[in-house]
Amino acid sequence: MERLLREEGDAEIFEERLIDDVDTSEAYRDWSHTYDEPNALIDAEKSALGSLLDELPVGRAIDLATGTGRIAAELRRLGHSVVMMDRSEAMLSMSRSGSERVRGVVGDLESVPFAEASADVIVCGLALTHVADLGPVFAGFARAVAPGGAVVTSDIHPMAAATGGHAFFTRADGTRGVTRNRVHWPSAYVTAATSAGLVVKRCVEVFVDDALLRSFGVDDLFLGPEAAVKGLPFVLLWSFERPA
Repeated sequence: MERLLREEGDAEIFEERLIDDVDTSEAYRDWSHTYDEPNALIDAEKSALGSLLDELPVGRAIDLATGTGRIAAELRRLGHSVVMMDRSEAMLSMSRSGSERVRGVVGDLESVPFAEASADVIVCGLALTHVADLGPVFAGFARAVAPGGAVVTSDIHPMAAATGGHAFFTRADGTRGVTRNRVHWPSAYVTAATSAGLVVKRCVEVFVDDALLRSFGVDDLFLGPEAAVKGLPFVLLWSFERPA
């Protein structure tokens, strides 16, 4: 321990990492070119989100906070007609480049720019953790989804966000940044959704297992410090419905 405190030993132990703490707009602008590189949170979310989407009837879908369009592509594969929305011009330009037949619009989650009952399915993936107040967001969801329609959301689990899970990223030039996640406990989702007139249909939690630890880059699943999070929740998903 004394040697470690004196910084004696393997230089890699004392690698200095400079991480810029930036706001969400700057983060996703800078992250847009590397966002589709391996991402443990997306790896953890993908299967559970796919199962929720598979349960829904095919119809008109809006992918909010689309990022690079990964969920929009899945919705199209399932047969939905899709419109994408993101507040980041940089992210939306990347999604358009891979989804020429999907219309994209710039917009904000706090003021969803779609008419009442304009979608049968609304999906919002890994974005609500950047919102200060879920109330106006769910009010927008409830307005834009048609009666009988579904709203599906995914996000980093509040337990992970509360214990230091933030949106760390690497830019195209190799520099690093982070934008901080807000903590929204399950009760906040339920309160916001039900206040907007939505009904909870499903709640799914994804927990850290050995496979996910490997996607974190953990080499030693027994002695690696990251192994301490095995068994803890990492992703929280919801499926809501607007009553017919």
